[in-house]
Amino acid sequence: MTDVSLRSLTKSFGGAPAVDRVSLDFRNGEFVSLLGPSGCGKTTTLKLLAGFEMADAGSITFDAQDVSRVAAEKRDIGMVFQNYALFPHLTVQQNLAFGLEMRKVPRADIERRTAQALATVQLQGLGDRYPRQLSGGQQQRVALARALVIEPRILLLDEPLANLDARLRDEMREFIRDLQRRVGITTVYVTHDQAEALTMSDRVVVMFAGRVAQVGPPRDIYERPVSRAVAEFVGRVNLLAGTVLANGPDGCKVRTVLGDIEVRQAADARVGTSVDIALRPEAIALQPASPGSFSGRVVAAAYAGGLIDYRIEIAGLTLHAQAFASRPYAIGDTVQLDIRPESYWLLGSAA
Repeated sequence: MTDVSLRSLTKSFGGAPAVDRVSLDFRNGEFVSLLGPSGCGKTTTLKLLAGFEMADAGSITFDAQDVSRVAAEKRDIGMVFQNYALFPHLTVQQNLAFGLEMRKVPRADIERRTAQALATVQLQGLGDRYPRQLSGGQQQRVALARALVIEPRILLLDEPLANLDARLRDEMREFIRDLQRRVGITTVYVTHDQAEALTMSDRVVVMFAGRVAQVGPPRDIYERPVSRAVAEFVGRVNLLAGTVLANGPDGCKVRTVLGDIEVRQAADARVGTSVDIALRPEAIALQPASPGSFSGRVVAAAYAGGLIDYRIEIAGLTLHAQAFASRPYAIGDTVQLDIRPESYWLLGSAA
């Protein structure tokens, strides 16, 4: 198990920075997801960690040992790819044994460790099968076992669930997270899927344009985004533009088209500053409108199983809201919006 540190890591292709002065720490035994849109630099960061690419500047250390210029095969990492990268002409057991054979591990130890790895990923008895004889989920488990059987210092996963169907993705999320906890290995996981990052990670690193936008526990990333870009990328959000009227240690008052809003958040925004306020759809409670209530009109409704996603028109804005399907509202209904002050989150300058 290993502590990993990146310091001012930089990598450019054709003069354009893919990773731009990234500094991160991955703690011993921690599961961290790199989350962001395509082209944000998350996979390049993973390749730099693995040694498949060499940084133009900056450093990578494993337990304070600088590995920035160490070849990939000498970094002692386990890698799981999106396409599994299993050898089709080798059996499952032979796929697992390959990395150990390259390390000249004794045959008896290879047999013991491959059997143990198969048991760890719950594939006992399938060692004689070829990859083509396995389901997608089983192939993914083989790829995990192959990465773990060499007993690496860190485990790197590059969008490993992208090729699976929705139900199998859900199952594999739970399996990978449970496996990582049992093994206790430092793990860096690349994904563009917000649900994967939020449900699996100890911490999430949100990246845009080669830079780190925010790092924190999943709940902080979702409920306390530091910027409009993070708020919009991670989940659905309502954004309200406003102007700070008053500010104090316990919160501030912001004027918006919905009226003056009390935001219970200490912020350094000065009076008169333009700000954005984030409000998640599930923070809006809907009920039948009563006279004089804060209310809007339902303009769209989409059934999503136990919940219904609504669009509510109010004061010239369209807000997204969610409510339990057991109490549906029809398009055209007037509904009351109840919003707790702690649900509002100040993002900072609208510019």
